[in-house]
Amino acid sequence: MTPRIRRLLGLFTALVCLFSVAPVVVIVLESFTATQYVVFPPRGLSLQWYVEFLRRPEFVNSAIVSLVVALCSCLIATTLGTMIALALARQSSASGRILQSIFMAPLSLPGIILGLGLLQLFAGWGIPRNVATMIFTHVVITLPFAIRFVSIAVLGIDRDAERAAQSLGADPWMTFRKITVPLIRPGIIASLVFAFILSFDELAASLFISSPAATNLPVRIFVYIEQNYDPLITSVSSILVFAAIVVLIVIERTIGMGRLFGLRTRSV
Repeated sequence: MTPRIRRLLGLFTALVCLFSVAPVVVIVLESFTATQYVVFPPRGLSLQWYVEFLRRPEFVNSAIVSLVVALCSCLIATTLGTMIALALARQSSASGRILQSIFMAPLSLPGIILGLGLLQLFAGWGIPRNVATMIFTHVVITLPFAIRFVSIAVLGIDRDAERAAQSLGADPWMTFRKITVPLIRPGIIASLVFAFILSFDELAASLFISSPAATNLPVRIFVYIEQNYDPLITSVSSILVFAAIVVLIVIERTIGMGRLFGLRTRSV
């Protein structure tokens, strides 16, 4: 590759990154505006819209609902995904492939179709829409991703380490806890992080499952922006951006993004 082509590719990559990040930067800057309407560039700097967010109990309650649902969903989906991934990794028959296709089926469904189907299911069985049903919906959405992340980690482990532990007297539970879990930890952590972010930002299916008693933050934003157009939404969106940045910083400082997604191995 010639230096000129390399520079052109670098320029193209920079433009793509700038194009992707620019809308987020505009929203964050607009959240600090001192005006009562959305305008860019912002006229004056103020934190009034962040204070306004804290004064709105409906937004605060929706943020709490999103946090609870995301935490429960990522924990449940990752636990189930780990067990399923380990079971599928030991299944080389046609039944294992069929089960894997069934568990991956939600990936092929748009969120709107999945939400509508679950709404009909809950209505037909007389199940009320609340935080529990929203957690169930988000587990269905995030479980395939959890299975995929953990399956990649499971396929990369050395089975001889498990056999060596068992030959030295370790029972299956001890082998799983001392050998298997440390080896697949990057996949488990990646599943937790991705499932949390996906659940916290889920809108399409949540539109059908939400209720006055359980409305997550994306649905609250969607409903609010249909009737209002003020910088309050930009402050709420900026809070989500800041939260995502904090999560990424914590991951990078603790285990590293490269190691999390298998791009860098631990040095010895």
